[in-house]
Amino acid sequence: MKNILRALKQRVREIAYLLVSLPVSVVLFALVILGLSNGAFVPLAILIFLFLLTAMEKVAAFEIGRANRFLGTHFQVVPNWFKNPFFSWSGAKERVTSLRSWMAIAYVFVVFGWSIFSFVLIAFGIAGLVVILVATGVIVLSNFTRTFNVIDGGDQFEGSLRFFGASGDLRLEFGDGSESGVLVYNVDSWWSIAIGALLVVLALWVFPRNVRSMAEMVEGLLSGGFYSSLEDRIKRLYDKQAFSNLTVNGRVVREAMADEVARPELADLSRREREILALMAEGKSNAGIAKALYITEGSVEKHISSILSKLGLSVEAENHRRVLAVLTYLGLNK
Repeated sequence: MKNILRALKQRVREIAYLLVSLPVSVVLFALVILGLSNGAFVPLAILIFLFLLTAMEKVAAFEIGRANRFLGTHFQVVPNWFKNPFFSWSGAKERVTSLRSWMAIAYVFVVFGWSIFSFVLIAFGIAGLVVILVATGVIVLSNFTRTFNVIDGGDQFEGSLRFFGASGDLRLEFGDGSESGVLVYNVDSWWSIAIGALLVVLALWVFPRNVRSMAEMVEGLLSGGFYSSLEDRIKRLYDKQAFSNLTVNGRVVREAMADEVARPELADLSRREREILALMAEGKSNAGIAKALYITEGSVEKHISSILSKLGLSVEAENHRRVLAVLTYLGLNK
C-alpha cells in the first residue's frame, strides 16, 4: 500500500512539474528570443545579448531548484560561471564563448517544445478520463445545441452540434439548405470507453518518460552532466578543422620524404606508408587517401596505425597524432 501511495504521489508531482513547466518555458523562450533577435540600436542590442548570456546562470539555478523541489532530484547548482566583470572586453568575450550559457539557451528551446507536448498529453489524458466517466454514466451531461455559420467568399456553410443527454447521442448536422448531412455518435457506446481508456493509458505511459527526459536535460545542460563530453567533442572538431586547414605543397612533401638522410625517422616506414603519410600531409582524409591509392579505408586505417606506432607517437589528450606525424617528422614544426 505504501508503494502504491508513493508511486501515486510521484505521478502527481510529475504532473505538477509538467503543468508549471509550460508557463515557465513560455516566459524563458520569449526572453531568449528577445535577446537573440533584438533589432534595436546596435549597442543596446549587444548589451541585451550579453545580459541574456549572463542571465543564463540564474535561469540554470532556478530550473535546477524547480526540478529538485518537484521531482525530488539532487542536481547540483554550478555557481560563478564568469570570472570577469560584465562591463569589460574580457567579460564580454567570456560570456559569448561560454559553453554553459549556450547549453542553457539550448535547454530553453528544448524544454519549450517538451512543455507544449506534455501539456497536450495531459489534456488528452484528462479528456480520455472524462469520456470514460460520461460513457459509464458517472457524469451526466445536459442537453445542449450549438450552431455555426461559415462564410467563405460567396459560399455559406451552416450547421449545428447537438447533444441529447437522455440517449447519449451527439448529433452533427451540416449543409447549406439545399444539401445537408448528419453524423450521429453515441457517447455511451463501448467505443467511447475504449477510446477514453486508450487516451488515459497513453498519457500515463508517456508522461513519466517525458518527465525523465526533461530531468536529464536539466542535469545534462544546466547542472553540467553534458559539459565534459560537449567540450571534448568541440575540441576534437577544432583539431580536425585545424588539420584540414593545413595545406602543404605535395611536391615539397614528397621531396622531403624522399630524403631519408634528412629524415632518418622515416627509415622504418614502408613505401606504402610513406605514400600515405605524404597524402596525410596534403590534408586528405582516410576516404581521400583510399580513393587516391585505390585501397579500402580499412587498409588506410591499418597503415596509419602502423605509421603512428613506428614514429613513436603516443596517445595524448591534447595533441592530434596525425598533425604531429606530419608536422614533426616532415620538419614543418621547427
